[in-house]
Formats: sequence, C-alpha cells, structure tokens
Amino acid sequence: MGLINCCRYCVAPKRYPGCHDHCAEYAEEKAENDRLRELDAKKRYINNGIYEQRARSVVKAVKHRRKP
Repeated sequence: MGLINCCRYCVAPKRYPGCHDHCAEYAEEKAENDRLRELDAKKRYINNGIYEQRARSVVKAVKHRRKP
C-alpha cells in the first residue's frame, strides 16, 4: 500500500497549516493512495468472504459429526 511522502521533509515556508488544501503534490499522492487502498479493500473483502464460507462449512460439518 502506498504512503504519502510528499510532505515528509517539507518545511516552512512551503509547508504551513492547511497547505494540504492547496498542495498539488499532496492531492496527486492522496488520490493514488486512495486508489490503492480501495483495491486492497476489494481484495480483502473477497478473501474474507471465502474464508468465512469455509469456516461456516467446517462448523456445520463438525456440528453434524457430533450428533450420535
């Protein structure tokens, strides 16, 4: 996942309170970071759904196995 590094070593006078509202570099990096986070969230959603389905199947099989 990407990190926003454009402001890491930024000092005054370039950096000031509220500069993220006007900084083009920050806006570009934030947009890229948001895009990467969204892709990662979609992958996690799919994987979690698969593992949840598998876990439910295992619980169901164990539950039926215990009945005499």
